[in-house]
Amino acid sequence: MKDNLKNRQVSITTRITSVTLVFVVLITIIASSFSYWKISSLIDSNIAENMNLIAENQGLRINQIMFHAENVATYISSYIQDQITGSDDLKDDAIREYIIDSSEAAFVAPVQGIEYALSCYLFFGPDYLEGKEDGFLYFRNENEDLKKVPLTDILLYEPDDIEHVGWYYIPKEAGEAVWIPPYYNQNLGTLMISYVVPVIYNNEFICIVGIDIDFNSILNDVDEITTAIGGSAYLSSDDWKSHYHAVAENDSYYIETLPANVHPTFDMRLYDSSTHAIRTHSLDNNEEFMSFVTLRNGMKLVVYVDSDDAYSDRYDTLAFLLVLSCVIGIVFIAFSIVTARFLSRPIKVLTSAAKKIGSGDFNITLPDSNIKEIEILSNTLRLSADNLSKFTKNMEDLIYKDDLTHVKNKAAYTLAVDTIQHKIETEPEFQFGVAMFDLNFLKSINDKYGHEAGDIAIKTCCKIICEVFEHSPVFRIGGDEFVAILTGKDYENRAELEKELSESIQHNKQSATHIYEAVSIAYGIAVYNPEKDPHYINVFSRADNEMYNCKKKDHEEVGTTPR
Repeated sequence: MKDNLKNRQVSITTRITSVTLVFVVLITIIASSFSYWKISSLIDSNIAENMNLIAENQGLRINQIMFHAENVATYISSYIQDQITGSDDLKDDAIREYIIDSSEAAFVAPVQGIEYALSCYLFFGPDYLEGKEDGFLYFRNENEDLKKVPLTDILLYEPDDIEHVGWYYIPKEAGEAVWIPPYYNQNLGTLMISYVVPVIYNNEFICIVGIDIDFNSILNDVDEITTAIGGSAYLSSDDWKSHYHAVAENDSYYIETLPANVHPTFDMRLYDSSTHAIRTHSLDNNEEFMSFVTLRNGMKLVVYVDSDDAYSDRYDTLAFLLVLSCVIGIVFIAFSIVTARFLSRPIKVLTSAAKKIGSGDFNITLPDSNIKEIEILSNTLRLSADNLSKFTKNMEDLIYKDDLTHVKNKAAYTLAVDTIQHKIETEPEFQFGVAMFDLNFLKSINDKYGHEAGDIAIKTCCKIICEVFEHSPVFRIGGDEFVAILTGKDYENRAELEKELSESIQHNKQSATHIYEAVSIAYGIAVYNPEKDPHYINVFSRADNEMYNCKKKDHEEVGTTPR
């Protein structure tokens, strides 16, 4: 007996230990996952902050170059426009020569100080000068000085020849200052981007003022951008569809435009920068982290880093967290095993008892314990169960039991009707019947023999009904009215029970000691039909009608009228 008890105790401890082990493993996984997620978030935040700062700083440097070019070109174009009093002024050679000379003096020196500025120019096209060209073109030589070179004869090229004359026709067509995207200028033999401002007077195109920036030098600067974790950078077109690379070949350079690997999201199109967030994309089949800023000419400066480089310390951190969590988990499990031996069984019993009390079952058995707190709790639960049991029984008797017959009263009947109605609405296959009963001649008994005799007659009537319909709840819903709700066996055997009821009534009349005990009972039974009974009241009404017909017949036999 003791050996069996010991085995059972060990089995409980083992099960508790197993549950504890699972719990600790889950907590370890959750804690490690949360810590890993938190550290990853911090790493992401640091990477994003670092990369966005690099992109902003490098973008600011490139934007300063572009900003200086915009300022100088805008100033010269404004100066020229201020000198014009009529759209034909600059067709006069003397006036035009003065404008060209004064613009040249004001133009070349500032451009000389702009980093990566390749050339500057003022150009009057043949469409304005009726077949002639005029202006000036300065190009930076090997000594980094701007030297005057001959103008390009644009009549030699088609307007759509971007590499030769795009610098002229693009701003002329746009009618406003534009940044021309990266292109290889065949006239000057180098990579460049151009900022060109058209001079327009009274909607007539006069000339253009432009500055060319050495795009190859910008690309070289971008190629030298690195981050603390080994990142790199590149330039993308404003629509994210192309990347720009400077490729050296035979001492010359050209633009290699590759399909972009970045598919811009809505917010990438919406914002001019990565807004201090970090974004991911695939570059050359590797996952990369990126940040970006938009340059003044609409291009994107993108700083990126390989995810493996960015997270080189992440996996070591995860391993450390796992080891630490496992050590803590083992210690906790060992402590739990020791504690479980003392607490598991009484706590389990108390928990089970509390659940039974909560569900309304007050028949509980609680063991004694040498642990003071558990013993106090056991005694409290016992006392609570006893008090609740007495209180519940008293309340049920007060609320739901009929004082005279001790069957269920009208309040209990109302609850039962609600339950039946719910089953009608939720259980299509539900079956039930209603039996309605009424004690005949109660008034006559009360008038002739007194109310005590009437109470005996009511109790006799109730006793007959309960004996016949012993598997169904019986309710007293009025002074001499009873209802039985038939389900289960009573529903299936309702025809036999109706016959048995009639026989019981007759047998009682024959065996009654007093005449008021020889009760006459009118009854009616109706069965629920789901096709025509949406509510319980429909079935009840039919049973009531059947009962009334029976009552009427009983009264006719003795020559009275039912009340």
